[in-house]
Amino acid sequence: MLRILLVMVPLLLWSKAPAPRASLVEMAPLTKGKVNRLQNFVGTLYFNQKSNLASESAGKVLKVYFDNGDTVKKGTLLVTLDSSILDKNIMASQASLREAEANYRKSNKDLKRYKTLLADQSIAHSEYDAIAFATTGLKSRTSALQAGLDAQRIEKNKKKIYAPYDGIITSKMVELGEWVKTGEPIAQLVNPYVADITINIPEQFIHNIKKGDAIKVMVANEALTGKVKAIIPIGDKNTRTFPLKVTLKSKKILFEGMEVNIKLPNAQLDNALLIPRDGVIKRFGQQIVFTNSDGKAMMIPVSIVGYFQDKIAIESPMLKEGMPLVIKGNERIFPNQPIQATKP
Repeated sequence: MLRILLVMVPLLLWSKAPAPRASLVEMAPLTKGKVNRLQNFVGTLYFNQKSNLASESAGKVLKVYFDNGDTVKKGTLLVTLDSSILDKNIMASQASLREAEANYRKSNKDLKRYKTLLADQSIAHSEYDAIAFATTGLKSRTSALQAGLDAQRIEKNKKKIYAPYDGIITSKMVELGEWVKTGEPIAQLVNPYVADITINIPEQFIHNIKKGDAIKVMVANEALTGKVKAIIPIGDKNTRTFPLKVTLKSKKILFEGMEVNIKLPNAQLDNALLIPRDGVIKRFGQQIVFTNSDGKAMMIPVSIVGYFQDKIAIESPMLKEGMPLVIKGNERIFPNQPIQATKP
């Protein structure tokens, strides 16, 4: 008898447990409208920023601060070249400049004194002219020495090579102790977060696209948005296609050579089923929408066929005009979960 009671008590408690609370969602009906059907094109991804970093000065490599595959930030020091001889030349130039400045100050002081004497007619005008010309010459020498020193300091700065932008080192071309010539590359740097895509499109697509348009892009099964960079007006005479360039930015690292799928608007659909873009989400590796089935969320896989302003055109045998679909709150619900529609 005791064993039966022990079994029955949990069952009674479970039967009295409250039902799961319904998740609040906002819904909107499917409407019909005109939209251009999307056609898929395949392209290849190329890095937008790829640089062979070169040395602006010749010298022996003293230190190398990077290796192949390193991630670097803009301004990261990559290589230091020997500047010992240049450092001595800078010291000599600084000493010469100090001497020239002292001579100029003395000559300028004498010039002021001669000017007073000339006013008092205590000296000949030729004497004043001589000191004036000498002072001008000393001033010019000071300026020339300063310019020479500035040039040496610029050259000194070139003995250190820095990363010009954030990126990844894809090739190391220098080693410790090597002699680097002016203009010789020391590394290849790429920005893996910005890339260009080039696809060849038929002429009927050209007039539906313009520079700056947002383009849906699929890279490694991830949906991203690119921007039309240019449509090249010189095409292939055999295929009658024209290069379309799209710039893509990503928060994740991209890889050059990746296959890219781009959907472009083609034929117009007059009776496409439209829903606000937030109504379609990606779940279980596919595009889906949710509807209300007897108070529970029912998941419906869909295909995206086009875009129109803030709406998206979708297709599925289970959809029909006027069907209410979840447009807000869908990211937190699951199939068969109780839902309750709120007023928009």
